[in-house]
Amino acid sequence: MKIGFCAKLDKLQTVEEAGFAYIEPSVTSVLDMDDAGFAQAKAALEHASIPASSFNVLFPKQMQLFACSEEELRTYLEKAFSRVQELGGRTVVFGSGKSRMRPEGMPYGEAFRKLCDITRVIGDEAEKYGITLVVEPLNTSETNMINSVAEGADLVAAVHHPAVKLLADYYHIAVEHDRPGDLERLGGIAHAHIATEIGRRIPLVRDDGYLQMFAAMKHTGYEGNISIEGKSDNLLEDGLPAIAMLTALWEEA
Repeated sequence: MKIGFCAKLDKLQTVEEAGFAYIEPSVTSVLDMDDAGFAQAKAALEHASIPASSFNVLFPKQMQLFACSEEELRTYLEKAFSRVQELGGRTVVFGSGKSRMRPEGMPYGEAFRKLCDITRVIGDEAEKYGITLVVEPLNTSETNMINSVAEGADLVAAVHHPAVKLLADYYHIAVEHDRPGDLERLGGIAHAHIATEIGRRIPLVRDDGYLQMFAAMKHTGYEGNISIEGKSDNLLEDGLPAIAMLTALWEEA
């Protein structure tokens, strides 16, 4: 199990020096780069000792997926996934809560079926580039669709696509009072995020909730990574203690 950190690629050196095994930047930040900036970022990764093996924030918040045509969606994804692939990414997180908001007045069942169609298209495009898409359940303050691990598992099961898997984020699980142990009952996950429930910060202190989540992950044979998606005032100071604490909990679980 490797521990990485979510940050833009301009923080690559800091994440590397802090001791993390990989960096997880956002897709949107990569798409915002012009060709020269992208080439520079690619060169920096090629010379770094850590990869950008996973990416998050697939869609910008102004891109409303329920209003997009399939052609618009595929055109966006072709550019997004081609850049991710070129940077060495193999996993992309589908969180993007603002983008996947259920339109006002649309019944949940209809919205769920539509989101299945959207996710299937994303999976098709991801598969072309050798990328695994992981659906991220988000708390209800961030979106009104897929707010629990169980709902995320339902979506993945309904989409039934080989490139579409499930992610669990401890922060959202804690905020929603979800049950970390459900990961085992629901069949496991393909990627994980972690941060403290209070303040969404880098984990530095033991929490039994982390232990419960790790135990459930291990019982399903989890072989993926864990990305810290939390704030730090000094990553160079916080990195190694966070890695040590989470590694010890993983071994204990």
